[in-house]
Amino acid sequence: MYEQPPGGPQYPQQPPPGQPPPPQKRKAWPWVLLGCGGAALLVIILGVACTVSLFAGGSGGEPADDAGEAESVGMGEPGTVGQWEVTVNGIETAATYGDEFSQETAQGEYAIVDLTVENTGSEATTFDSSAISLVDSEGNTHSSSGSLTADSLFLEQINPGNEVSGTAAVDVPEGTEITEVEVTDTLSTEGPLVVQVD
Repeated sequence: MYEQPPGGPQYPQQPPPGQPPPPQKRKAWPWVLLGCGGAALLVIILGVACTVSLFAGGSGGEPADDAGEAESVGMGEPGTVGQWEVTVNGIETAATYGDEFSQETAQGEYAIVDLTVENTGSEATTFDSSAISLVDSEGNTHSSSGSLTADSLFLEQINPGNEVSGTAAVDVPEGTEITEVEVTDTLSTEGPLVVQVD
């Protein structure tokens, strides 16, 4: 037999006459999900916009510069990279590099690059022999080594319109056949100047 709970049957409490009913609790999770989804969509849109802007060459709708294109010249011909005009005059090999006070001995042999550098820009700039690298007939790239010898172009500051001549030494295996000299300006977006070795 059914028994009523103490105090009689239980009914939902009704507000006293003249008072509005209490507000119903809303579920918050749909709004949280919508907020997270909106934030993720905004991040995706911004990422796509930045990527398009980079490939379009920046703001203003201007076409992108020909970044990465390399100029190629022959030995003895001037070529430009950044604000440098560089002429590779020749390459010699030697077992040592430097003068009597700061002579260095190669692991293999030194390929000594003789070059002339002119600052064609409007501000003083520093040319360093580390800008020079050599490519051999097998496609290997050899970096130059910094040297404080009198003839070395090591951290040489050049004022606008001035030019300097000097050398950069690259330690390569004996008998290496050099096919290209590459000159890189780290302050420029251009590709390296490529000098074809005869």
